[in-house]
Amino acid sequence: MQVDDTQFPLVFLREHSPQQTPQQAQDQLEALLNRGQRFVLLTDRMGGEDPAHEESHEDRKQRALFFKQNKPRLKALCAGMVVISKGRTIPAAARLAQQTLGRVLGLRFAFVMDETQARMQARRLLEAGPVKEVEKIR
Repeated sequence: MQVDDTQFPLVFLREHSPQQTPQQAQDQLEALLNRGQRFVLLTDRMGGEDPAHEESHEDRKQRALFFKQNKPRLKALCAGMVVISKGRTIPAAARLAQQTLGRVLGLRFAFVMDETQARMQARRLLEAGPVKEVEKIR
């Protein structure tokens, strides 16, 4: 995964390039958090779509550890994540996995059809403020 923050506070998670290591992606996320400003993550990636670009078990484990260690900062700074379906059907299992991740990290998740809708949803998430405890229970 490559972190594209050129349109900050809209931060796009793109397909990683073959030259990029998982550690470099983590470093990009770390730099994003170190900015100390609220942002929204946007992606059109839904895991499992391209086996050739799937992460190894160890890479997934390291990413999970990073998110666990940075959960308070993510909760404070990330207004949410918007998944762009590009007209594809999002499998129920993928939706559930994304929403579960959102609950664990204290983030809002939204699924939209295209990038225009994603930008509008991202703005709404930024305007909504931090997730309240009551919202996490739902």
